[in-house]
Amino acid sequence: MMQVFRILISVVSSKFVALYLGPIGLGLVSLLNNATSIITAITNFEFLTVATREVALIKGSEDNSALSKTIATLQKMAVFIGLFGAIVSLFFSKTLSYFTFGTQEKQHWFILLSVYFIITSFSNARMAILQGMNNIKRLAICNIIAAFLTASGTIIIYYFYRIEGIIWVILYSSVVLFLITMYFTRNYSLKFTPFNLTEFYKQSSPIFKLGFFMSINLILGQISKFIIKLYINDGGDSLQIIGYYEVSIVILVNYLGLIFNAMALDFYPKLSTISTDNEKVKQLVNNQIEIALILVTPAIVLMYIIAPFLIKLFYTAEFSSSFLILKMALFSVILKAVVFPIGYIVLVKGNKKLFFKQALFGDIVNLILSIVLYHFFGLFGLGLAAVLNGVFFGIYIYLMVNKHYNFNFFSEGKRLVLINLFIGLVAIAIVYSFEQFYMYIFISILFIISALYSLKELNKRINLKHFISEKINRRK
Repeated sequence: MMQVFRILISVVSSKFVALYLGPIGLGLVSLLNNATSIITAITNFEFLTVATREVALIKGSEDNSALSKTIATLQKMAVFIGLFGAIVSLFFSKTLSYFTFGTQEKQHWFILLSVYFIITSFSNARMAILQGMNNIKRLAICNIIAAFLTASGTIIIYYFYRIEGIIWVILYSSVVLFLITMYFTRNYSLKFTPFNLTEFYKQSSPIFKLGFFMSINLILGQISKFIIKLYINDGGDSLQIIGYYEVSIVILVNYLGLIFNAMALDFYPKLSTISTDNEKVKQLVNNQIEIALILVTPAIVLMYIIAPFLIKLFYTAEFSSSFLILKMALFSVILKAVVFPIGYIVLVKGNKKLFFKQALFGDIVNLILSIVLYHFFGLFGLGLAAVLNGVFFGIYIYLMVNKHYNFNFFSEGKRLVLINLFIGLVAIAIVYSFEQFYMYIFISILFIISALYSLKELNKRINLKHFISEKINRRK
């Protein structure tokens, strides 16, 4: 529910951003966000994740001094990490401006970003307390308030400052999150204990090492995305294309990604508890693939009908060209429904080497395909790259888990995979073969067929009639 509410706020915010900035402005936002993410990945050591883990590890302890000691250490780490990010942004501001935008005119943006890294580092230290203590209610309220205030401020800033407001939106968002996390963690001490370098090194070294390893994959992924956008930008002449690309990514990852995020909340913990039993892992992953396909495929077919309207509704008619990417890229979501559960196997097994190879392979393939296919086919090539990346990555990861963990598809899973991939391919054939009027008719028919098939398969697994009546009785 929290994710849905945040998405709704994001949709409203995106609409105004699109109105005030247009495709070119959104392209600038995308490039700056990507550059910021790279600096964060390099200097941040996945601080929020590892800090959350540290708090969670002592959550059950009755020793209050242990929690206070951990929080104090994390706050000192926040100072180091924040200053590290600020120094990188300050010292390389001119270079970063040139590589990101093809000009040094935006150097002042990266100078101002130094403040963002310091504030965000402190926010992460406080947010880690909420997440580590597993205070779900307070965390949900915190996120919703932050999303609402950020969206409201974003609209106002862009209204008055337009493109020059981009950097101020980033700074404003960081300040909002900091103040809110401070308020919701006010019960936990913010006192800084005397600094002892030897003691700090001893306490923080294991956390930094873990964070460094976790950040490697993130760094590679962010650099890959950044290079793709720089290539598309063509020295600053194609910001409009980046705007189209960004919209397609938002729809594929942020909106349709809700399905996968919702599944992961339940799937990942369950898989972790049985990670040592390969047969149970195989059973659960196969079940998850089946459910994912049943839910995702009708949604993707429906998106072929409503995506052009959603683009105009969420953004403006100027972004309609984004559908040229989505026409092909939507099929990659069906592939992701198969690959996504399999990808968790290496993660829960804790095989760091294989996990690194897995991420590296995906990033390199995505980088090569996106650049080469965009060069030859333009926006269509970006969509095709998403599909081929899903195919190659899927084959690679399947062969890897099959070899190391004896994973394979059950016969029922194979049948579902083949049928749903066929439905997706038929959708693509219809979209590229017919004029708009006939396309909508045939896609609508295909959606009905896909929805009925999914309902039939879902009913086999959970008995929908019993499930619904049970839910109704509980509410009574």
